[in-house]
Amino acid sequence: MNILYVESSRSWGGQEYRTCLEINWLNAHGHEAWLICNPDSQVHSKASELGTRLVTIPLGSRVDLLCSWRLWRFCRRNRIDLLKTYSSKDHWLCLPLYFCGIPLSRARCITDPIGSKGRAFVFKHGCSNVVADASVIKHELVQEHGVDPAKIEVIGSAVDLEKFKPPRDRMKFRREIGFGADVPLIGNVGMIRPDKGQLILVEAVPLVLAERPDARFVIVGQGTGILKRGINVRTAIDRAGLADQVVMAGYRWDTPDVYAACDMIVIASLRTEASPIVLREAFASGRPVIATKVGDIPEIIEHRQNGLLIEAGDAKALAVAILEFISDPKLAARCAANGLRYAAEHFSFDEMMKAKLRADIALLGNGMDRGASVGTMSSQEVDSRSEALTQLKKN
Repeated sequence: MNILYVESSRSWGGQEYRTCLEINWLNAHGHEAWLICNPDSQVHSKASELGTRLVTIPLGSRVDLLCSWRLWRFCRRNRIDLLKTYSSKDHWLCLPLYFCGIPLSRARCITDPIGSKGRAFVFKHGCSNVVADASVIKHELVQEHGVDPAKIEVIGSAVDLEKFKPPRDRMKFRREIGFGADVPLIGNVGMIRPDKGQLILVEAVPLVLAERPDARFVIVGQGTGILKRGINVRTAIDRAGLADQVVMAGYRWDTPDVYAACDMIVIASLRTEASPIVLREAFASGRPVIATKVGDIPEIIEHRQNGLLIEAGDAKALAVAILEFISDPKLAARCAANGLRYAAEHFSFDEMMKAKLRADIALLGNGMDRGASVGTMSSQEVDSRSEALTQLKKN
């Protein structure tokens, strides 16, 4: 299949990262996939580092007929079978192409309310299907906006399990940031923005230090969109006098080493999060996780069995959970082991991509029955139908 991903975002986060990994996977497995993005965006620079096949087109306003025509010309030249979009802007830019007959799959990766009827319109009438990261997204689309449930596939995030598989060198990252082996190290990984809850974590730090002054914290990530968001967190740390206890490590590609160094991972998200990649990576790394009840997290974490669940925005509850893992190593170890087992069973990137290919092929296939194919196609059938579509295009 030939698939074009359109990403108008100028920022870089988990969704954009996963998109690049999907494109790289497709190109490594016999398909042809491209990413179109803004030339001066963080997406462009980071995707280039990942070796993702890129095309740059200025993606400015939602309604830009010249841009839509350029997209259409690219699709015609490269015989694109399927368009994939992620935000309102790139969806509206691709809408004319959909109405011209090119199948369009809209991803929905956040839990924020859709809002107006105009925004709901493109989900109901302006795409071939919707791929939702979490069931809560499907529920909103169906119950509040009347989208046909048969049109929505729920496929959560996944990761390269081998990349994060323990054991790894626990001290490599610790040595870099100057912490010894006996220091309780609490990690937070993710783009820095208000909904990710890093400021709540900073509020919890003094509460933890009051009982465990030896504890240390590391925040890994950069401000997304408005880079001063990272400065805001740094300012909060300095104002609280925590500069020696909290390290801001910036954006890192070596996250497997970061997870290996941490005694636990905190996901303090307040909203927006649908299917956090950090949760998958932490589970796959064998790290105990504390997470808020947002997105699909409550569907995955069973409290005190494979992690600790807390209410979003509650700094005191976060501090209590951190202290519980520090003071009860057996609980932390049990949650880590169960999380690792869960990751092996549910978070395979290959299996996620096969599920997405099943949904894609169901849109394209030559008279296939959509309802039957999505749920029942085996990996062999996915491969054979992909090959059949390729041969059909050649003839």
